[in-house]
Amino acid sequence: MTTYVVIESITPNQSLVFSAQQGPQGIGGATGPTGPSGPVGATGPTGASGATGVTGATGPDGATGATGPTGVGATGATGPTGVTGATGPTGADSTVAGPTGATGPAGATGPTGPTGAASTVPGPTGATGPAGATGPTGPTGATGATGATGVAGYTVLSGAVDPTTEGVNGDFYINTATNKIFGPKAAGTWPAGVNLVGPTGATGPVGATGTTGAVGATGATGPAGATGPTGPTGPTGLTGPTGATGATGVGNIAGFNTQTGTTYTLVAGDLSDIVTLNNASAITLTVPPSVFSANDQVHVVQYGAGQVTFAQGAGVTILSAGATTTAPKLRTNKSAATVICTASNTFLIVGDIV
Repeated sequence: MTTYVVIESITPNQSLVFSAQQGPQGIGGATGPTGPSGPVGATGPTGASGATGVTGATGPDGATGATGPTGVGATGATGPTGVTGATGPTGADSTVAGPTGATGPAGATGPTGPTGAASTVPGPTGATGPAGATGPTGPTGATGATGATGVAGYTVLSGAVDPTTEGVNGDFYINTATNKIFGPKAAGTWPAGVNLVGPTGATGPVGATGTTGAVGATGATGPAGATGPTGPTGPTGLTGPTGATGATGVGNIAGFNTQTGTTYTLVAGDLSDIVTLNNASAITLTVPPSVFSANDQVHVVQYGAGQVTFAQGAGVTILSAGATTTAPKLRTNKSAATVICTASNTFLIVGDIV
């Protein structure tokens, strides 16, 4: 058997004894605490090398003994904390901006301010340019034959009072004094009106009056005959400064969008339109998000027996005086209502609703 001895360290002045008949290794004892290090002694002189002994014959390999359990030594006491070193110099200020914090939620919409008094002072009139000379009047042509009477079309009427007997079935009517729209007229009766215009803003200051240009002389009227050449255009008078913008007048209806299905979602092209919904079954009209801006309006009219219900698109808030404020319904056939965008994705629905 060949024996290998590994010497990890040798304590000075200690001797090692090797036995050819070494017994099995005993169980390792617990490791004791580490004692303090003693002072280092002086190095002794190097001894003379002894003669190499004769190598004995290698004995047979013995059986491997069982591995003993690993002893766990107790942890030694923690040494004292060392002295804290001096603080290093402060680094230069960073030139890179830190990340921007998240945007806080939008505040609630404040109440609408009071309506300003209506202006009674008209803006200044620009100067009138001189009139060009009038050419001679040409002869009157023969009167053509009267054409056949066309089919009566629908009309948007207007007046300073609510309608009573005006118009025919299918017409609309705008009260220019109260800014309400009525219609369409059905069975000879006008339905209740719907407001079209919000409160009037305050009137700005009146601009200065521009200088009036000189009026050109009127040319003499020539005898009746062939049409003479057009007289030269007189010079344009000076333009006066623009006056302040007056209150918004009543806008015209942009057009009609006729729908006959049981569902419909408003689109940008419906702005200022009258959307008619006609079906015998119930109809759902959805108000979508991110399509309309504040002050945009769409007018809706129910045609037929199918009752129209307004529905909120994803992220949309509907406000109304209906029994269900977020999902009002048109009351009956020929009932009308206006969808008004009051803020981003917030809509007020007013009209003949339940």
